[in-house]
Amino acid sequence: MMARPSVIPAVKERLEAYLEKLEAVFQALPEDQRTATLPSTSDGKVNVRGVAQAINLKVSQEKYLYERMELSQLINLVAEGQGLLPIGSRLTQDAGDKALKERLVRHAQAGKAAEQAAVEAQAMQAELLDRLKDAVTEIETLKAENLRLRAQLDAVHAGIFIQVDL
Repeated sequence: MMARPSVIPAVKERLEAYLEKLEAVFQALPEDQRTATLPSTSDGKVNVRGVAQAINLKVSQEKYLYERMELSQLINLVAEGQGLLPIGSRLTQDAGDKALKERLVRHAQAGKAAEQAAVEAQAMQAELLDRLKDAVTEIETLKAENLRLRAQLDAVHAGIFIQVDL
């Protein structure tokens, strides 16, 4: 039993002829009026199903335009030249969206951690301020006592007897 011959060379031949025709039409347009001649979606991507239908591929053969590099690269060259997003751009966009979401989650987590650290720092600052006020009060009390004791000591040195309360 012999293996069936590949359909890819025939598909490639039809695709090349189709793309050359579309590119010739695109290039013939005045530069300021050029719009994509390649089938496209409303969001600016290549419409692979439209290309497949234009070159008379069976629905079961559409996958070749995605899976076979030699076919998808031909389409992508024309697409990019006409300002369309290439085949597979949705996959890279989805990967980019996923990476962006992951970064946003990380930033949100870092923001929450920073917020918690700020709350803790404010609580610690308030506690330190209270302790500082208590220390200032104690220092003022000790300074006043120190002044009284010096005054008593000066009086003793001057020969005045002072009654000391114990």
